[in-house]
Amino acid sequence: MGPSISSRLRGRFSRYAVVLAEADVACNQVTFFLEDVTLHREIKASRVEDLCPANSYEFRVQNGTSIDLRTSGSMLIAGKTTGVIALLLQALLAGPDGHGSQVLIIDPKQAEPSRLPRVVSLNADGDARAILSALSRFADSIKERQSFLNDRSTETGDAVHWWDAGLHVSLLFMDEYVALRTLFPKRASKEDPDYCLATFDGLVKRIVTMGASAGCYAIISIAEASVEEGGLPSMLRSACSTRVLFKPTLPEARLIWGAERLLDLGAPRTFSPGDAWFSSTDGAHDRIGFVHFPIMDFPVYRELGRLLDLYFRE
Repeated sequence: MGPSISSRLRGRFSRYAVVLAEADVACNQVTFFLEDVTLHREIKASRVEDLCPANSYEFRVQNGTSIDLRTSGSMLIAGKTTGVIALLLQALLAGPDGHGSQVLIIDPKQAEPSRLPRVVSLNADGDARAILSALSRFADSIKERQSFLNDRSTETGDAVHWWDAGLHVSLLFMDEYVALRTLFPKRASKEDPDYCLATFDGLVKRIVTMGASAGCYAIISIAEASVEEGGLPSMLRSACSTRVLFKPTLPEARLIWGAERLLDLGAPRTFSPGDAWFSSTDGAHDRIGFVHFPIMDFPVYRELGRLLDLYFRE
């Protein structure tokens, strides 16, 4: 019914379309939610400072839409890397917190980001040991930050959340995650028993499942929404409570959210760069909705490199 209703809206409602249909448990009633689909809510940043977050626990996506890290977890993003950079820039603009916070970028493709300071990539011979070491240090930082919070909780006699303790978000971004997994041998050697896929998977699992309470989150980026053998483990898909699909198609969306979650979506639309479907367990965006990530009208990689250098100098 949603597309039929949308196509018949005329006059002052011509800009509106059904964006969500919700039925009650007994299916006795269906509520259609309409929205002005021509209204532009995207953030237009002519300089990197325009992306400055209002606080340490939110990432701005568009006007009126943010990822609230107090109630959401790690992120699964399929598609365009530029949208992820908008989130990384916000974490860098917040600055380090003096308690082991990091903005760790792992680029196995050895593309543009690999030339930036502090970005971890492959060695010249294709060895990925540096990536494994960086992941291990990030996982260890979770223990240290959680220990600090536990000590504060003991002092106050009540639970102390990372955002109340003055901690800033600690962020791990893994680009081309599916390709990254293929770099590690499936079986460990006697000479180097830790250099294998099982070690990599174990570290990622620990970060994704245990990091949020210490303000540590992963952004797992995949080129295609594959959960088949050799692709994205289903456990990680389930553990990532914030999900983004750029320039979405229904087949990919089914792999990200499952077919049942897509039944409430309204009529299909034409997508442009930066457009995405988005959901998060923050209490405000549990349903899949349409968003447009920030438009950045400045040299993105130059600013990313400058802020990375500044972040780790402080």
